[in-house]
Amino acid sequence: MLNLVAALSRSPAARRAVQVLRLHRLGNFWLRHFPINKRLPGSQVVYRATRLESILLAKEMFETGNLYDASLLPENFTHFADLGCNVGYFTVWLAHLARGRKLCGLMLDANPEAIREAQWHARANQLSEVFAINGIAGEGQPGGHAEFFLYESNICSTSQLTNEMRQNLKGRWNKISVPCIRIGDQWRERFGAARCHLLKIDIEGSEMNFLRNESAFLAQVDTILIEWHNWGATLEGIKSFLAGHQFGYVKTIEESATMGTAFFRRNAG
Repeated sequence: MLNLVAALSRSPAARRAVQVLRLHRLGNFWLRHFPINKRLPGSQVVYRATRLESILLAKEMFETGNLYDASLLPENFTHFADLGCNVGYFTVWLAHLARGRKLCGLMLDANPEAIREAQWHARANQLSEVFAINGIAGEGQPGGHAEFFLYESNICSTSQLTNEMRQNLKGRWNKISVPCIRIGDQWRERFGAARCHLLKIDIEGSEMNFLRNESAFLAQVDTILIEWHNWGATLEGIKSFLAGHQFGYVKTIEESATMGTAFFRRNAG
């Protein structure tokens, strides 16, 4: 089924049919009741797909290796934070690469359905020190709430819904209220002064707000994998800001007209 869905996703006609007929709703209904469960060869780490989007994401991350560059990760990493974790596949990928090392980390997402799946992945792989948190980073004040917009596809939700996004994504948007989270507080509560070996930031336009508000936490971070969105940040702006916090730019992993992903490492010394 993975190969079938991937093939259909590359067909413009099939994508139009799904969009017009909303066939993905039927597919998601089926997967909620009959998830696809798999194990990654070598590590036997478990993951599942309960939505069509997750099948495609799993194929890119676990089979083709197109999303991230494992060679950039810190050697013998154990502590991480994944902001905008979606269903928790990044944690699954890290657990696969860790090959049995005990992982400690935070997974944060504003989508309640996604965070339930992320929590399932942590529990299914006995990651007892990896915590799933429903909330938003970089917006509002800790203890308060902020608006968040859920798209019917769980890979397109955002805290900053633009007119361009409404025009390009014709499906349903649902506005919800989510808790505002200070990641530094959550980290220190669970892990104290431990270093965060890897911080992944994928928070749909709130990245600069997060960086400005979490300077104390950044001091505990060794490497950063950040996805930026042009309506909220630019690569040059991120480079400049992180340079002031002792991070050096390493490489751009992927870039398009509207967004990109880049890797940064704390300067030695």
